[in-house]
Parts: sequence; structure tokens; C-alpha cells
Amino acid sequence: MEAAPREERDGLKELKSSITEFLRSGESSLAVREFISSVSENDLKLVTYLKGRKYSPNHAWETLLRYAEVRFNEYPEVFSEALPDGFLPLFKTGVMGFLKTRDDLGRRIVYFNGGKWEPSEISLEQMTSAATHFIDRLMLDEDVINNGVIIVQNCTGMGMKHFKAYSLRGMLQQINIFCYAYPVKVKACYYLNVPFYALYLHKLVKPFLSKKLKERFIVSTTDRQFEVLHENISPKLLPKLLGGVCDNDEVTDWDLLYNL
Repeated sequence: MEAAPREERDGLKELKSSITEFLRSGESSLAVREFISSVSENDLKLVTYLKGRKYSPNHAWETLLRYAEVRFNEYPEVFSEALPDGFLPLFKTGVMGFLKTRDDLGRRIVYFNGGKWEPSEISLEQMTSAATHFIDRLMLDEDVINNGVIIVQNCTGMGMKHFKAYSLRGMLQQINIFCYAYPVKVKACYYLNVPFYALYLHKLVKPFLSKKLKERFIVSTTDRQFEVLHENISPKLLPKLLGGVCDNDEVTDWDLLYNL
């Protein structure tokens, strides 16, 4: 078996040292400590955190601890052991999806087709719960860990019933989980075809974003359609639902979705 690169070996050693120190301190809840203890024996998972955080042991440790805190202390209601049966239609009907194609930098693309979401049937918190299973699966993809992801939300067809479902708590919950508690780099997050009256949501959450996230959150109104997305990702790589030329089903990674 080929020896692990020195950067990986050294990073793993330092990460485990941080874990040992944390467990000895007795800090946080019992559930968090038990989870961290179990992960400490899983080198594959620890290396995933290291890779996703560019082999920075401190950043990897902060992310792992943050995951444990949001899962067991802050938002335990969001993290279910299994994806409920009722959520598979979210993927089958194209509400959420994952493309086979990568952008020019090898980053994979996740999309949310907001107009097809019915908030009276599935709440924002339930959508967040479904997305945790989605990103757990993405962490097995080398391109995702090494290059990060692009998130695209198409707001075509969304109205007041949709935007009223976005509470500040719900939006911060998503940011705290998906931007800080997983070793997956969000390289860009596009909100496209946003009605002018819904721009207040971005203004509401913007003060809570880091400088880097502020730069990566791109909001574009209905008059520009998919223009800002196509400036960075060729329409030849995108499905029609994102203003591209590809058939929606042909470029959707159904294998990944059915293995959730």
C-alpha cells in the first residue's frame, strides 16, 4: 500500500492531537464528545476533512467540531438518520439536483429549482434536512472535496408564498450548516431571477456573512435572467432549467441521487 503523502500524515497527526485535547477537556455536550470520539478512529473521514480544508489541521478541526455542534447541540431536529420517503420526489421532479458536468475549474454544480418547491407541503427546515443527506453523499466525491461546489438557485416561478418561508433563523441555519460545518468549499452561490421585492432577503442575511461569503453570494434579478451565471459557466454545460442547452435529465446525476 502506497504511503500517505507527508502533508496528509502530518495533518492527520495534528488533527488527532486536537481531538485528544478536546476529549480530555470535557467540553461541550456528551453527544458531541461521543461523536468526535467515534470519528477520531475513522482516518478516512478525518482525511476528507483535511483535504476539504486544504490540509490545514486547525481549519479541519474547527469544521469537524462545528459539524458536531450544529448536529447535536444547535439543530438536532434537522439531522435525521435516513432520508424520509417523501423527499425522493424533490429530486425526481427537479426541485433539487446535481449535475454530471463540471465547470472549467472542475467544480461540480448543485441546483435548486425554487419554482417547483411547494412550501405548504415541505418547509424550509425540511428542505435543509433533505440537503444534509445530499451533502453527505457529495463528500464521497473527490472533485467536490478537492475543488468545491457551485450552488445555483433558480427563482423563476417563486412568489410571496416561497419568500415568506425564508425566516432569518432558517437562512442562518443553512449558512451555519452548509458553509461552516462541512469540509466542502462553496466557491459560488448564485441566486438567479430574483424578483425585486425579494431582494430584502439578501440584505437581511448579508451582515451575518463573512467577507469571503459576501463575495461568493451572487444575486441577480429577473431582468438579467441567467446572464451572470453564463458569464462564468458556459450554457453548453448547463441544463435548460438553468438557461443552458442540455436536456435536464441527461445532465442530472441520477446515480448519485438514487444512492442517497
